[in-house]
Amino acid sequence: MLSVEMCWGQAGIFTFGQAALFGLGGYTVGLITKNSSITDIGVLLLMAIVIGAVAGLIIGIFLFSGKRVGELYVVLVTLAISYIFERLANSWTVLGSGNGIPGIPSPTLFGMEIKSIIGLFILAFTVFALILFICIFLVNSQFGLTMNAVRDDEERAEFFGYKRSRIQIVVFVFAAVLASIGGALFAVTESFVSSSMTGLGLSTTIVLWVVLGGRGTFFGPLIALAVLQAVNTKMQEVLPSLWPILVGLLLVLAMIFLPKGLMSLPATIRESLRKKSSV
Repeated sequence: MLSVEMCWGQAGIFTFGQAALFGLGGYTVGLITKNSSITDIGVLLLMAIVIGAVAGLIIGIFLFSGKRVGELYVVLVTLAISYIFERLANSWTVLGSGNGIPGIPSPTLFGMEIKSIIGLFILAFTVFALILFICIFLVNSQFGLTMNAVRDDEERAEFFGYKRSRIQIVVFVFAAVLASIGGALFAVTESFVSSSMTGLGLSTTIVLWVVLGGRGTFFGPLIALAVLQAVNTKMQEVLPSLWPILVGLLLVLAMIFLPKGLMSLPATIRESLRKKSSV
């Protein structure tokens, strides 16, 4: 979620490829832990950072170096990347094919194994809180202003001397690292990775969180995530075949009637009440 928000919300890079990078981090950690004795969470996260940065740099250079590309081009290419990665994960035996990689060992910290649910939750929450702090710091820095300038008006940003392609590549690499770290944490906390965490379904869901919560904010997508996850399990039990359609319909309605997301709802209500009172 933070990965998509940094790309789309802050830099205007509309991407559907973050699930592939999420899965890349998860599969990397799964393969390392299953084929070696490495379980130290620091080493595993470092591996995820490296693989995410390399993948993000390759994709970023392909997408943004050279001439200016449109939003549709980025969407189509990142959609293709997610689709390709999902198909590879489903077919390659080294990645477990359709069975994924089960039985990933529990992570260790300073030689101590983290096996309890509470311990794994604290680990995931601590890493998430640290990353959220870094994202907020970056957004409120001079670089954050530069990202927003490229998002709002690429030509004007270049007129003032900012290299659009360089900024977009840096942001995409950073977002790829975030997604890869998320996949690594998922792998060690769930002890399992599969192709379902790499494809279009997850990519669409993450974008939905940002759209519903409010693009350009960090806490809006978190609220949307909490709301959707609260009803997701129950709705899948009650309407298993219709729920994906309802999610898509919800996305369309949100983009039409609440384009700035849930974070804009209080301001929208206040504006509506102000207009009624002035009539």
